[in-house]
Amino acid sequence: MFKWVPHKEQYICERRLKKVMKRLKIEVYNYNWDRSSCFIEFQHQENKYRMEHSLQRAKEKGLVMLRNGLDCLNELIKSLEHLCEIVDRGTYKLDTWIASMKLPSPVEETPEYMEEVQIRYKSSGKQPRSQYHRDEELDYARDSSLGDLEKSEVIPRYRSE
Repeated sequence: MFKWVPHKEQYICERRLKKVMKRLKIEVYNYNWDRSSCFIEFQHQENKYRMEHSLQRAKEKGLVMLRNGLDCLNELIKSLEHLCEIVDRGTYKLDTWIASMKLPSPVEETPEYMEEVQIRYKSSGKQPRSQYHRDEELDYARDSSLGDLEKSEVIPRYRSE
């Protein structure tokens, strides 16, 4: 009889999200939540936006009444509902409020400085060993016995000082 009760809150949350997205005239959106966070991604006028919330952020602000990611999602939906009221009143346009949520667009071209780094630091084959590695081999050779030295692949090199 009570199997539907835990999922009722989820169903109500999803229904509220659909309504608010319809009011904002947003057709393409994605959302998800886990035990401690949530996000809503949506597309508006060929730009992608993302809203995020988490229990950690709520604790930092002093809001300890949130239990899980679904509660965080409910808070995001409340924010979107308030945003709908502002837009419906004609106070501001939607674009003004969501400008800070804009996701960076993927860049297909490699920036000029990255090409320079790749050319400048291209590997030119086997490199000589540094002084640090030579000192380690000497320490190893001094610490090992003569029998171990003959069996090992390390060739001892001695510095002339």
